[in-house]
Amino acid sequence: MKVIINKKLALYLCFSILFFSCKKLVEVNDPKSQLVNDAVFSDSANATSAIIGIYIKMMQVLSLNLSSGGVTVYTGLSSDEIYVTSTNTTQKQFNDNNIAPTNSLNSSTLWTHGYYLIYCANACIEGITNSKTIERSVKQRLLGEAKFIRAFVNFYLVNLYGDIPLITSTDYNINQVLPRSSVEDVYQQIIADLNEAKSSIQASYPTSGRVRPNLYSVDALLAKVYLFHRDWQKADDLASQVINSGIYSLESDLNKVFLITSNEAIWQLQPVFPGRETMEGNNFIPTSSTRLPSFVITTSLFNSFELNDLRKANWTKINTVSSVKYPYPYKYKVRVSGTTPQENYVVFRLAEQYLIRAEARAQGNDFSGALQDINIIRTRAGIAPLVSLQTQDQVLTAIAQERRVELFCEWGNRWFDLKRTGQAAAVLSSLKGGNWQNTDALYPIPQSEINTNQFLNQNLGY
Repeated sequence: MKVIINKKLALYLCFSILFFSCKKLVEVNDPKSQLVNDAVFSDSANATSAIIGIYIKMMQVLSLNLSSGGVTVYTGLSSDEIYVTSTNTTQKQFNDNNIAPTNSLNSSTLWTHGYYLIYCANACIEGITNSKTIERSVKQRLLGEAKFIRAFVNFYLVNLYGDIPLITSTDYNINQVLPRSSVEDVYQQIIADLNEAKSSIQASYPTSGRVRPNLYSVDALLAKVYLFHRDWQKADDLASQVINSGIYSLESDLNKVFLITSNEAIWQLQPVFPGRETMEGNNFIPTSSTRLPSFVITTSLFNSFELNDLRKANWTKINTVSSVKYPYPYKYKVRVSGTTPQENYVVFRLAEQYLIRAEARAQGNDFSGALQDINIIRTRAGIAPLVSLQTQDQVLTAIAQERRVELFCEWGNRWFDLKRTGQAAAVLSSLKGGNWQNTDALYPIPQSEINTNQFLNQNLGY
């Protein structure tokens, strides 16, 4: 497997320094296992390995977690993208929009794993800031990466749960009694972290490949944040910086978009376990061509593609079981890999930036600019450009549809889009057989966290 640092050092740091018991959000004592050992940040090489250790931990799981496919799968079940075929009751709760506060997947794979990564980022921020021996330029870059990671995780947590505890230190005494911060306060922290990262991360990638963020990775996340925050001009500006950087281009062959070599990729996460490239590929692709897929694309999504859309042809696949056709996501095409990894886990890619800019332009009444961006994506998909849209509603509807078929089963985009545009109830009420309630738009705060911290309160409806 390709490595981006001395692998022995990275894995040692990852297992022996980063590892700690994260049974609860704030139930992290002040122990020896915390990432606060001065030796970790004694020089530039060790500090760099500590940051890279976080990227390893993002993928170092043999199950779906927040940073390794969990957001895609569980929000895909909650929305109108996929349904689960097994009798797994914890997964079916996401499918049925009836998630119990005691649901173990919600607690461990989303909430706890997210705050574990935030803890690691905070520990690095504190250790790197306090170090007197790290080279100045390296210190600035590593602090930028740590704040980027913290912003990235907070973005997904706030969109899953709404108000969340805003953890910015490793101080157990503070963290164990923190209440939930407002969505707005969390967004302001995300924006502040990303703006600080922008000032210290360069346009060039620091290692081979695109597995550590560069300046445009920060811009890509910040553009998405501003889109969700309804700051249209800034979303337009940031997406334009990525698009016009000259570094990225759309892959003309859709089968190359999710490869390690993809020039469309802005930021990827690298496989860690031999034989396991992405958890999405491992979970979506059946073990044989006659096997019932674990997760099946809904009829609603499958029928939403236009005739001759290459995305349907290349990014979905069908297994026929007992004469019934079951389509499943096929963006990642490797279930179990050979000796040489082919796919990295794509977090941000150029096509999304075109769609972010299109929406921002439409909201600013630049309909021609919005259509230009939409049509770049449509042309790549082999379908005709749109030319006759005249109103903002028409253009925004077209963008929503394009986001649906371009970004399906990627990082929760459909679930978040339905919520942020106010379409969740209209779309899901009929699809979910009357089970939908507006309070389902937020996942429950894990009951175990509420039991531990008297200052946490539950989301409505749970």
